Amino acid sequence: METTSLNENTYALLKNDIMTLKLVPGEAVSAAKIADRYKVSRTPAREAIVKLDKEGLLKIIPQSKTMISKIDLNRAAQEWFVRSSLELAMVPAFIRNCTEETIQNMEDNLQEQRRTHIPVDAIEHFRLDNAFHGIIYETAGENLAKEIIDSQMTHYNRIRFLTDLNMEIREKTLKEHEDMIQAAREKDAEWLQALIKRHIRRIYKEQNEIVEKYPEYFLEREV
Repeated sequence: METTSLNENTYALLKNDIMTLKLVPGEAVSAAKIADRYKVSRTPAREAIVKLDKEGLLKIIPQSKTMISKIDLNRAAQEWFVRSSLELAMVPAFIRNCTEETIQNMEDNLQEQRRTHIPVDAIEHFRLDNAFHGIIYETAGENLAKEIIDSQMTHYNRIRFLTDLNMEIREKTLKEHEDMIQAAREKDAEWLQALIKRHIRRIYKEQNEIVEKYPEYFLEREV
């Protein structure tokens, strides 16, 4: 494997493990540990650390250690604002471009979400949830918005992953996605925007329970 591809692959694997909480916030890591985990040399491991430090997913403490960054609720709120603003703004274009094939793709995705619901496959379910919203971005022709949402929602998405472990919350997500498909089928932009707004905003109600359950994963709130 070429050096560039190896570096990118190591970075992608490490980022995915952080985003899906295989490596938990506050956990110490090192180039040696990463190299051993992904069966690579220390060079791509170090490259991944530097890149993820710049993205805020790793925290390098000079002369001490490197650790998985704890979830910052202030940052998560800003990421939520970006996602909410972008996704709501693209609804009119999505409705204009939505076809029967689009609806079928959404329904196929939802069926796969149901398949991973019981038995629970949290990582695959989360991937499918993201892919479902990706259909909206791509149909609207907003590929840059999709890139921003995919790459920058690092704190917000870790909260989403934790809430998604709750079976009751996951059932709500499935029902909301079902309603969003119906709004798309009826070409009702106003209804779809209302559904998306409620769907995305729900995390504010859920995150307090997550913070209470996993306090060690979060930065202390500023007073």
